[in-house]
Amino acid sequence: MKKTRLALALLFAASLGSCTIIDSTSVYLTCSQQCSTALDPDACIAGCGTCSGQCVDRAPVGFDGPALLWVGRTVDEPQCPASAPATVYKGYESLDDPFMCNPCRCSEPACALPDGLRTAASARCDGAGLPLQGARDILNGACVPSDALASDHKALLLGSPRVTPCEPREELPPVPLIVSPFPRWYRSGKACAGVTREDTCATLEKTCVPAEQMQDFSQCIMHLGEGEVTCPPEYPVQVVLYDDMKDERRCTRCECGPPTGSECSLTLLSYRDGACSVLLAAGTASGKDPGCLAPTPGVQPKSMRAVWHVNEPGSCEPRGGEPVGDVIFTGPSTFCCTTRPDRNSH
Repeated sequence: MKKTRLALALLFAASLGSCTIIDSTSVYLTCSQQCSTALDPDACIAGCGTCSGQCVDRAPVGFDGPALLWVGRTVDEPQCPASAPATVYKGYESLDDPFMCNPCRCSEPACALPDGLRTAASARCDGAGLPLQGARDILNGACVPSDALASDHKALLLGSPRVTPCEPREELPPVPLIVSPFPRWYRSGKACAGVTREDTCATLEKTCVPAEQMQDFSQCIMHLGEGEVTCPPEYPVQVVLYDDMKDERRCTRCECGPPTGSECSLTLLSYRDGACSVLLAAGTASGKDPGCLAPTPGVQPKSMRAVWHVNEPGSCEPRGGEPVGDVIFTGPSTFCCTTRPDRNSH
């Protein structure tokens, strides 16, 4: 992919002149080719022996270039200079894509009513007994006539109240965030190459390339691909740019711990009258112990109801909602430069 992109860029550069020789990231014209369309071909050829840019060492084996490289804030990306108008590479250096998780919260627990109310086998609160009709209304706090429900010789069994678990939820930000599907690259890089002449340097070990006409560009050679690269002494400054990224960041699942600090107790009351106004007896059930309403011999309850004695369900500790994972940069390319291309960046 990178080599294909590089070749296409060089073909674009080649279109700037005719009869070209493509070598590395520069497009070379012989003096004859360069001067074939000049108004005075002889004068053109006479002045063709001098490099109009700069003579630099050819790229070692495994490298392409040289080319002019710019690195800086993506929003400040410049145009390629006129001497090197072809963009032969674009990549990225750092990301501006902060990742945050919505805080985890827990719903409030609640003291819940016991499963039911039963008639014991005797006055001593023993035996499984039978479910009491109208128990749900009684437990919900309604005053229920009990002439046909309770007697003066059998106790009533009240199950233990329970605490409902908490439900996890995320606390959404007050203002909805607009999340772009594309990564936001903070810093990027751009390599530019152009048309030069192959026979303008004094030695074949040198090649004529465009001069650094803009102070934010540096002469660099490039290794487009994976693997470790050692920069040669002529190009000592290493810059690594990337084609893309894999975002493997995520938020851990929101969960809630069990309720703590809970205290729930329910009291069952019986009354002498049918309007729950003259108290006869009381029995309390807690989260640890079931309750029993013992009968009053010779007095049958006329009404009953249940009330919360203590209704403090406590709270749950949230956990989760923590960021994990990393951004993995992919498709690295290594540039070896004479100086840092971002030396004047802030």
